[in-house]
Amino acid sequence: MIAKLSHIMADFFIRQKVVPEEQREIYEYGFELSISSVIGILLVLAIGLVSGRFWESVVFYIVFCFTRLFTGGYHAPNHLLCKVTFVGALLAVLAVDWLLQGINDYYWFILHIYSLTIICSSAPIENSNKELTERQKVRCKIIAIIEMLIWLAVMLLFRSLGSELDHIVALTLFCVSNLMLPGIFCERRKTK
Repeated sequence: MIAKLSHIMADFFIRQKVVPEEQREIYEYGFELSISSVIGILLVLAIGLVSGRFWESVVFYIVFCFTRLFTGGYHAPNHLLCKVTFVGALLAVLAVDWLLQGINDYYWFILHIYSLTIICSSAPIENSNKELTERQKVRCKIIAIIEMLIWLAVMLLFRSLGSELDHIVALTLFCVSNLMLPGIFCERRKTK
């Protein structure tokens, strides 16, 4: 559906002579990414509004997307499975946060340390659609580590303000780091 809509949009721009035919694939891919991103944002906002956990959903989206940019991890083979996985991750984070209300703050930071360990040791995870040069790998790893330190500071800030949004940050990072594990496994299988 997203690919078909992207194709229709590219056709429109080519007919209007805004885009040359030779660049069709580039624009179709760009439209696909844009549509997919908008769908992701709308799903998160809808789930946040319906569940009464709007800010938790927004924090999840920000942490998840910015961290995944530099860590990599599991990539679904199509947009539908990607959105199902994404929504599943959001729902899991919200459910676990609700179930673990009242546990000691210490455990949330342990969760962060777990995520930090996986991300620092394994990021970035490549996929066949986005191969990285050695220089890009080093850059992504450094940025991922810096991000983890920033997320720790954000967690401490939320905690100092009396907000429990630090739980969402910790759980989202836990989710991101665990979505790296299938990528790590697949990468090791390739090298054997």
